[in-house]
Amino acid sequence: MPTDKLQNFLVKQGSNPQLSVKQFFIGLVLFVIGVVLVYLGINLPSFVQILGLSVICIAFYFAVKGYIGIISNRIAFFRHQAELNKERFKNIK
Repeated sequence: MPTDKLQNFLVKQGSNPQLSVKQFFIGLVLFVIGVVLVYLGINLPSFVQILGLSVICIAFYFAVKGYIGIISNRIAFFRHQAELNKERFKNIK
């Protein structure tokens, strides 16, 4: 079964789904921490809000990186299964 560039990319990105889920949850926790810092920064000096926004940006990076890994794993699996099913049921039109 020949693989194309997209399948190779998807397999590379989604090769470690446990790490992807961990990165996604790290991003989620950092996002909540950043939102709390922004909310607490209302009565505190403005650098607390700036720190919160910085944490939110870092959280966004982790969450997106993890989510891309999760989605890549699922799409690569579905593409692989579709190719196997196409070979298995090639006599059905």
